[in-house]
Amino acid sequence: MKSATNNEALRAVLESALKSRSELQPSKGERSSDFWPAEHFGLDRVTLFRKSSTEERNEILKLCGRSVMAEAYFIEKFGMYFAAKMSLLSESDEERMLYSLFASDEALHFNWISSFVSEDSIADYARDPFIQFLDEVLQKEVRVTLSYIVQVILEGWGISHYRALIADCRDEELTRIFESILRDEARHHRSGVVLFNEQEPSTDEIEKIVGVLSHLFLMVQVGPQMVVSQIEMVKGRLSTEQKIRVFEELSCERESTKKIDLLKSLIRSANHAETILGELERSRSLRAYSALQCVVVI
Repeated sequence: MKSATNNEALRAVLESALKSRSELQPSKGERSSDFWPAEHFGLDRVTLFRKSSTEERNEILKLCGRSVMAEAYFIEKFGMYFAAKMSLLSESDEERMLYSLFASDEALHFNWISSFVSEDSIADYARDPFIQFLDEVLQKEVRVTLSYIVQVILEGWGISHYRALIADCRDEELTRIFESILRDEARHHRSGVVLFNEQEPSTDEIEKIVGVLSHLFLMVQVGPQMVVSQIEMVKGRLSTEQKIRVFEELSCERESTKKIDLLKSLIRSANHAETILGELERSRSLRAYSALQCVVVI
């Protein structure tokens, strides 16, 4: 075990390196997690939320904001692992240089996001289905699958996701951080499309990509489970009828369809799109779930 002195010395070197790479340095101190209004999560349309006390509404919003930040924390943490792994798997000096630069980007992102979360706020999030899914993909998949799933799909998705977070964010400092991350995400996504299009994946690799995408699409199909779970954290266990109404008021089918359409557009941005989309259609992955399905599938 390293001594505290060694850890402090290493941290000092790390902070110096981080400062040399960006003028954007988050301030220290306690922060509120009330970064987004009810409208961002669709909660303004939910009767149960509107009829709750001020304290309950504030707590639900805090939990939703905490969930968003915890997800960002783990995504950026995994980003460092991804870039390092892809650098080792690279087949040219240019590709290795690119992923080494991406690793630097992800280290900055992780440092920025870390200043907005506490250990308590992320303690249970490692068990989140999406985070577990991403961890498994990064641990097990090969180079071509990783570049496609992470860069073409997830970092492409991240562009839209961060734009939405920026549009509604109440914190100016966090908004600037998301704007910087967004610029990097766009560059990472573009390079992923280029690198994937230069490869010729085997039939088995395409089949593996479809399998991973099917899992990802399912998490979109089942609607805003995070928001409903945060309501239950505050209000207590909801009945099936209450859950169905909440999903309906959150326009789960319409919103999931929008997200599915975004994923389809990202698939079309790279080669083998028709093959991949055809397989996903056959597995019924391209259809949003109704409110009832969103309740009973989990």
